[in-house]
Amino acid sequence: MAKRASNPRAGISGHGRLQRSLVLRDFLAADLHLRRRDAERYLSDQETADGALDALNANGYLNALCMAASASAAPLLQQLDSEVRAACQTAGFAPRYFQYLAVLFAAHHFNRLFTDPDALLADVTRFHRQEWDGRNQHPVADFGPDDLQQAAFWMATAAGKTHILHACLALLAQRRFPDGRGFDQVILITPSEALSRQHADALRRALRRPVFVYPDDGDSSRLADQSAETVIIIDINKLTESKQGDGVSLDTTVFADQRNLVFVDEGHKGRKEESVWKRIQRNIAGVGHAQSYYRGLLIEFSATFGQVAEEEHAFDRYAKSVLYDYAYDRFHADLYGKDFDVRNLQGASGWDQHGDVLATALVAYGHQLRAFRDPALAAELQNRSLTVDPPLWVLLGLSVVGTKSDDADYRSDIIEVLTFLKRLLTDGGPALLSAALQRLAGDDGLALLPKPVWDALRAANPAALALSLLREVFGYQPGAVFVLRALKTSRGEVGLGLSLGDRVRYFGVVNIGDADSLKKALEPHGLTVDSDAFTPSLFTALEQRDSTINLLIGSRRFSEGWNNYRASSLTLLRLGSGEGPLI
Repeated sequence: MAKRASNPRAGISGHGRLQRSLVLRDFLAADLHLRRRDAERYLSDQETADGALDALNANGYLNALCMAASASAAPLLQQLDSEVRAACQTAGFAPRYFQYLAVLFAAHHFNRLFTDPDALLADVTRFHRQEWDGRNQHPVADFGPDDLQQAAFWMATAAGKTHILHACLALLAQRRFPDGRGFDQVILITPSEALSRQHADALRRALRRPVFVYPDDGDSSRLADQSAETVIIIDINKLTESKQGDGVSLDTTVFADQRNLVFVDEGHKGRKEESVWKRIQRNIAGVGHAQSYYRGLLIEFSATFGQVAEEEHAFDRYAKSVLYDYAYDRFHADLYGKDFDVRNLQGASGWDQHGDVLATALVAYGHQLRAFRDPALAAELQNRSLTVDPPLWVLLGLSVVGTKSDDADYRSDIIEVLTFLKRLLTDGGPALLSAALQRLAGDDGLALLPKPVWDALRAANPAALALSLLREVFGYQPGAVFVLRALKTSRGEVGLGLSLGDRVRYFGVVNIGDADSLKKALEPHGLTVDSDAFTPSLFTALEQRDSTINLLIGSRRFSEGWNNYRASSLTLLRLGSGEGPLI
């Protein structure tokens, strides 16, 4: 048994420690005679030169892969390349270089696991003890049979975890274990009903597989009728080990004595030691089942395994199960992640500080919106056959309503934003914004904005720019009245708009769980929430090209699996004060 370091946390975060301790990932690279870092660099260069689709189909990825491997590995890499291409074609996407490597590592792991799991266990144990453990500062416990039943992908938010899930499903669809049996059921566990429906739509569209969402598509009595081809989707809150009474909860015994393929979205959730959620997931997959006849496979996906690995009981689990990692530091280094600025405003209140920060975010977003609407850019995108969705400004707060303070009024991040908008969209708003822009155009502003945005701000007339931003982002015009309206057709949505006469034009939406609580919390601040009985969901229409919504406000509910190509500017309000799975 490998011994733990005396203080494995000293001087390094859970994220960094886990990155240095991915035994299974390193074994797979060694087993392929592949220099992983070289492969990542060569494939990235190939993607940049040819584009993902051509790099995949014209053997660009394969050739780059072979450059980073020994000559003897070429036949195996060619075989795996064919499997990856077929899986990605089935899943309907052209993989980026890191997605290609993730699926390739998975294909090799699955091939070995389904061919001879005992030989795989012996080889990974030998690698761990002889080649890996002696040179690593963060020891990992020895592998056992249960560890091979668990796999994970540690991928940054927006790195395409859903695509990789679909590719894995394509790789595993027809697999047979050494005993000749395949999987009895395919089960996808999500953290919420909204994510269940989103996954169902994606599976039906991409793989055209039959899907059964519980309980939307029927009660538990229908589960027995589902074929092995059907993907059963359930959110974790519906699963229980001991169902009592009526309701939509589902007792996990319905999946007992089956060999199941279980995917878990947002796998970091339920990370506490001996967590019921984790135990449920393992039981459904048959991890540790006494009879190998019922031992299935559990595959988890998350952007934040590194943060939960800070807890000792989770460290070994993910060090021994992550097949491939593409965490946020690499995501950002590859220029996919947004640049960011952090300002500490503890104890701040009023326009001077909060208002200036929000004005800064408004200027940055307005620059994106103006660039998107530039006819020259539109022509360039058309020439390149690129489709770019309209930019969207997303503001996320730690809370929507917050708590009472001194038995007085409610304060919260979202209320702060709505109060800011109210002041901005009155007749005195252009002057307030103009003054903020003048302050921002000073030398300190360069630290807060990308240089092209700052240069444009310095060159502009503050009053003219303020009025232009208000018109372009919010549709402002003198005399318009800022209104908030709860949409009766879509629970939890409050539309933000400007009323001129009897017409309301919505420019934003607040998406929350409890609109009534927000309505009460806004009253002390002079903000009234009226009702709109006819307007359909503004949130679900965000992806439509004719959507007028430029601003989306919400709380941390957006931290889990929301898919949208429009999100271009993200403002966090007291969200992320420390390292953790939410960030």
